[in-house]
Amino acid sequence: MADAYELLINADLPDDLSEAEVNELRWHLGLGPEPPECTIVTEFPGEFVDEDDDPTDYAPGAAGSWVEVKVPALARRGPAWRIGGVLFAALERREHSKPRPGWALTCRQEIHPDEFEATTACVRWLQRRVSEPQFDLDVYWRFYEDPYLEPTFLDEGGLATRQTVIAPPSPQVLRLIADGKSREAVVQARKDTDLSIEQARSYVEALQAGRVVLAH
Repeated sequence: MADAYELLINADLPDDLSEAEVNELRWHLGLGPEPPECTIVTEFPGEFVDEDDDPTDYAPGAAGSWVEVKVPALARRGPAWRIGGVLFAALERREHSKPRPGWALTCRQEIHPDEFEATTACVRWLQRRVSEPQFDLDVYWRFYEDPYLEPTFLDEGGLATRQTVIAPPSPQVLRLIADGKSREAVVQARKDTDLSIEQARSYVEALQAGRVVLAH
């Protein structure tokens, strides 16, 4: 797992989760048995098994079949291999007597790029099921060699780190982006800041994709 990433998720889920949703979510977090039907992650990797149902390397014409391997997406426990610290996952009931009854979820996982698809599907499901994604779901992400976790944005391609900035973009930069003038926006961003040309390009791309958050 040389290409390891740290993923931290905090979510406050509503009180109307069905029993099937809770059970499947608990399975993905390593807290319960595999459900009879999976709706949070619907596609799993496959492996080739021989006539005795033992995994084996596939060869053209070999006797055997492909089977789906269902693996929970956020269930790792114990010491992390690359990111340091401990991996965990928890789902706790927030009772009706407390404000905003529902379910509180927190997990910290070490993710390999081969596992991004299932992880992204889980985050997309959480984003759909929380009442207010901007308040009820926090996702943080970092490559294991990076020093800090960054707020993470779920775009069409999957998980992408937001770009944290100290000051908001100038009105001139926002106007140029709105007009589709990316090159001019990069030039203006360099005038407004001490960014290098590559940093300015990355900054403008993050603005265009909605992947910028202001530092507190």
